[in-house]
Amino acid sequence: MTLWVLEIILLMTALYVLQIPLRTKRHPVWRVTVFMIKVLLIPAAALFFVAIESPLAYRRSDMFAAAYIVLFSDVCASIVEYLIRRLKRGRGREAGKGSCQLKLIGILSVVLCICIFSYGSVNAGRIKEKKHTWKVEGVTQAHTFAFAADLHVESAQSMENVKEFCRQVNAAAPEFVILGGDVTDELTSYDDMRETYRLLSEIEAPVFFIYGNHDRQPDASYFDGRTYSDEQLEEAIRGAGITILSDQFLKVADDLTVLGREDISMEEKRADWSDLVDTFEGTGALVVADHQPYDKEQLAEERSAVQLSGHTHAGQLWPLQIVYRMMGLPAYGAFEKPGTLLYVSAGVGVWSMPLRTEANCEWELITLVP
Repeated sequence: MTLWVLEIILLMTALYVLQIPLRTKRHPVWRVTVFMIKVLLIPAAALFFVAIESPLAYRRSDMFAAAYIVLFSDVCASIVEYLIRRLKRGRGREAGKGSCQLKLIGILSVVLCICIFSYGSVNAGRIKEKKHTWKVEGVTQAHTFAFAADLHVESAQSMENVKEFCRQVNAAAPEFVILGGDVTDELTSYDDMRETYRLLSEIEAPVFFIYGNHDRQPDASYFDGRTYSDEQLEEAIRGAGITILSDQFLKVADDLTVLGREDISMEEKRADWSDLVDTFEGTGALVVADHQPYDKEQLAEERSAVQLSGHTHAGQLWPLQIVYRMMGLPAYGAFEKPGTLLYVSAGVGVWSMPLRTEANCEWELITLVP
């Protein structure tokens, strides 16, 4: 955290100094050009921090997070300073000389940087329950259950927040709980992984688990290597009394079945949807839990009451949710599909660094009614 704050200070200072020539002289075209470049760099920095899988993005995620905060605050400061100048001119007052503008932008940048950093950090560690009630075909009575994805424990979510999550779930008293993948990741130590599932074992309802793209630490080579094996992870999950669903159906009530999908990143180990449904002989409603909401072929053929996914973190950093939607990717919320309702959760945790400026950290309390 100390290094991260230092990077923010250094990047802010460098950006401020580099822009002094533009801000002290009248270069409107250059100022607008530089401003637009900074605006475009905000989602670029956010993408490298959250979504790009590469050695540089993973190893220096703190640097990209710092760049995001600095660029965001600088752009906002420039907008506020411009509006102040326009307001003064509109009232017939002198807008101020270059040195005054520099001081104002500097002060605004620092204040806004503190605000964005504080909000993002606090929001990343604040977990909320989100309730949904959906009318579906197949159920003969109401069923209430919990869905929680993307805890990313001890990567950026603390053990204290895991305890708080378990407390909230037990207070809600669902019939069962689905852990929607990425409970841990490449930055989780072996001991923390074990402790995570020990805490999750205290949930008082049956718990079902599906794998995400990070649980098995596939990108551990970008860091210091794996801290636990697949066998150790499975042992910890099953030892906590949690049922693993990997392309498996589980009948949880006479009128309700849960299908837990293997993650799409596993490719050949993941069953084709058509092959999988041929083995399903259940009745009533079907709930599909699939970590990533990106299997277009499955969503085109799927016939279920609802598909629950995570993975996106609702973008995690503004404006990535907008970027994802522009790319045609479901980022957050409910999406009507031909044969199902796809709901993409914001997730309980965040990736890599404790910073979230998009949505809250959420778990879903879902009630299905006839």
